[in-house]
Amino acid sequence: MQPIIRPAAFLLPFLLLPSYFCLEPAHTQNPPATGVLRLKVKYKSGETTKELSRKRFFLIKGSLDENKSLIERIRQTAVPSRECYYRARNASDALIKWLRENDCESVYCRDIEDKYLTGTDAVPEFRAAYDQALREFKTPELARLWLTVYLPPDIRSGFYNEKQKTIGTLAAAFPNVMSVMTDRHGSAYLTDIEPGVYIVSNLVASETEKTSILWACEKEIKAVDLSMAIRRPFILSNEKDAKIKCEIVERPLPVCEKPAK
Repeated sequence: MQPIIRPAAFLLPFLLLPSYFCLEPAHTQNPPATGVLRLKVKYKSGETTKELSRKRFFLIKGSLDENKSLIERIRQTAVPSRECYYRARNASDALIKWLRENDCESVYCRDIEDKYLTGTDAVPEFRAAYDQALREFKTPELARLWLTVYLPPDIRSGFYNEKQKTIGTLAAAFPNVMSVMTDRHGSAYLTDIEPGVYIVSNLVASETEKTSILWACEKEIKAVDLSMAIRRPFILSNEKDAKIKCEIVERPLPVCEKPAK
C-alpha cells in the first residue's frame, strides 16, 4: 500500500523560507565620510570657450569672508607674464612663440622636435644648445634629447621657478592646503575632503591667449562618493555665475618690450 502524501504538510517548510530570510538583517553600505570635488575650469576668449589645461588649483579651508585678508593678498600679488619674463632676458621671438603655442612655462613641458633646430621654425636658443650637446654626445638623437641641459638656467626654467616660488609662499599662509593640476581637458579631482566650506583658487593668475585670470571661489563640500561628484562638477569660468560666490580678477596681458641694449 502506497503512503499518502499530504501536500500541505510537504510544502509548509518551503512556504516558511521567505519569512525566515526576511528576518535576516539587511546589509547596507556605510555613507561616505569624506567628499570628492570634480573641478572643471574653462574660459571664454572672444566667441570661443576653451578648457584651461595643466594649471594648478588649491583647496583652502574656510569661506571667502573668513580668509578676506589672505584673499586680498592674493589679489595684490603679481608675477611677470611669461612673455615679459623672457623678453627681459633677451629671448628670441622664436623661443617666445614656441612657449606660447605650446602653453609652456619652461622648456621641459614638450619634446623639442627636429623642426625647431633647423629651417623656418628653428629656435636659436635650441640650436645653440643642440650644437653644444652634439659635441659632447656625438649622436644627433642624444644631442636633441639632452639639449635642454645646455640652455642657461633662466631660459631653461627660470620663469617656472619664480612662479612656483610665489605660489609656495602664498600657499604656506593657509593651513592644510590641498592642490591638484587640471588635465588637458581642464578637469581635476580632489578626494578625501573633510566636509565643510572651502575656497578654490589658482593663487596666481593663469595666462590665456590675451588675459590672465585669477579665481577665488567659495564651495561647500559635502560627504559624497566619486560617482556623485562626476555628475556634479564645480565649474570655474571667467563668465559670472550668480549661483557661485566667486571673486574673479581678469586682466589683459601687458605689452612687453625688449630691454634697451
